[in-house]
Amino acid sequence: MNKTATLVSLLFAASALACSGAAAPRAAASGPPPASSGETPASQTPALPPGHPPVGSGAAAAPGGPDQARARVSGTVKLSPTLAAGPADVLYVIAKQGTTTVAVQRIEKPAFPLAFTLSAADAMMSGVAFEGPVDLTARLSKTGDAIPSTGDLEGVTKGVKVPAAGVQVTIDTTRP
Repeated sequence: MNKTATLVSLLFAASALACSGAAAPRAAASGPPPASSGETPASQTPALPPGHPPVGSGAAAAPGGPDQARARVSGTVKLSPTLAAGPADVLYVIAKQGTTTVAVQRIEKPAFPLAFTLSAADAMMSGVAFEGPVDLTARLSKTGDAIPSTGDLEGVTKGVKVPAAGVQVTIDTTRP
């Protein structure tokens, strides 16, 4: 092989190695090891903008800050003894503020009484604060669809503060 072909082969091998993410051998150095790609030594951490959640704390912060981590509503959904659930019915537990749906859970083949917890993790849109008061609706959908329809069974508890525990929602109405 001539020198030009050898040089081209070496350059090609070096670029392939660089693109593969493999590290090139390093000479031994004294002192702390350099930060790997994407890491910034703690002494060089840039200041975060005001209101920015902590970075690298090891725990994922809930949208909206630490108060959102405790922002949850839990309780029990009961089915009136005068109504019956079908084997294909789907339960939706919905938190609304006015006409805006804040959070929702979909539960297939529910067994009553059913314990539930709604939080920011169930938000319809990421980053939306889960705060009260909210109206809770428990809808037993006969079609499995989230959109209410005739024959669905519902129960509503209004004005629930967030956070709240022990909230009772009784499904006691049939949608006309």
